[in-house]
Amino acid sequence: MSAGSDATLSKPTRAELFRGQGDALYAIGRYSEALARFQAALALNDQEHAVWTLQGFCLAALKQFEAAIESFNQAIARCPAYGLAWHGKGHALAKLSHFEEAVTHLERAVKLTPDDNKAWYNLGTAQNQLRRYKDAVASFEHSLKVNPQDHRARYNQGVALGGLHRYEEALQVLQLALEQRPNAHYIWNQRGTVLIQMGRYAEAVESFDTSLSHQIDNPNAWYGKARAYAMAGDLEQTLRNLYRTFVLSPYLYRVMVQIDAHFDELRHHPRFQQLIDA
Repeated sequence: MSAGSDATLSKPTRAELFRGQGDALYAIGRYSEALARFQAALALNDQEHAVWTLQGFCLAALKQFEAAIESFNQAIARCPAYGLAWHGKGHALAKLSHFEEAVTHLERAVKLTPDDNKAWYNLGTAQNQLRRYKDAVASFEHSLKVNPQDHRARYNQGVALGGLHRYEEALQVLQLALEQRPNAHYIWNQRGTVLIQMGRYAEAVESFDTSLSHQIDNPNAWYGKARAYAMAGDLEQTLRNLYRTFVLSPYLYRVMVQIDAHFDELRHHPRFQQLIDA
C-alpha cells in the first residue's frame, strides 16, 4: 500500500473505539465493563442503532431485562428493519415470561434475518412455553438448518415433539442430541420422560440413571425415576427416589407430586402419604 493511500484512511472516532472495546469485553463475558463502553459510545453518538442493540444484549446478560428492552426500543426506533434488535427485544421479553409478546418480536426478527439461528431457537423456546408445539418444531428445524450442531435446538425440538405425543420422533431427535452431547444430563432426563409416556419404564429408569451419572444432585432425574417406578407399580423404589428428590428440592416437588397423575395408583398407600406429609 502506498503512502498516499495510507493518508486517505480515516482514524476511528472515539465512539467507534468505545464500541470496539465493548465488543471485545462482551465477547469474553465482562459485561459490566462492556456496558460502560457502549454507554460511552452512545453518549458521543446516540444514532447508532447497532450500539443500542449491543447495549441491550449486554443489559440482558446482566439480567437487567427492562432496561434491555428500552435499549432495543431505541435501536428499533432508529432502524425498524434491524432484525437483531427485534431478536434482542424478543429474547428479553421471554426472560420476563412475556411469551406472547416475545413470539411476536421474534417472528419479526426471523423475517428480517432468516439466517439468524439463535432467533429461530429463541422463537422455538418461547413457542414451547406457550405449548405451540407444532410451531416450535418448525422453528427448531429452521434453526438446525443454519446450525446443525446445536444440540440445544435438537433437545428442545424433542420437548416439542413430546408435547405433540410424537414420541418415536422425539426419541430419534433426542438420540441425535445425545450423539452431540452425551454428557448432557437434561437430555437424558427428557429421554426418560418420553420413555415413560411410551410405557417403557425399565428403559426410562436406565435413562435417568445415566443422567444421574453425569449430575448426581439433579432432582428432576430422581423424580423421573420415581415416576417410572410408580407407573410400574413398585412402591419401594418410588418412595426411595421421591425421598432423594425431596432432599434436593423439597418444596417444588412436594407440590408437584400432589397433582402428578403418575402417582395416582400409589397415592392412597399409607407409606406414600407418610412420605408426602413428612
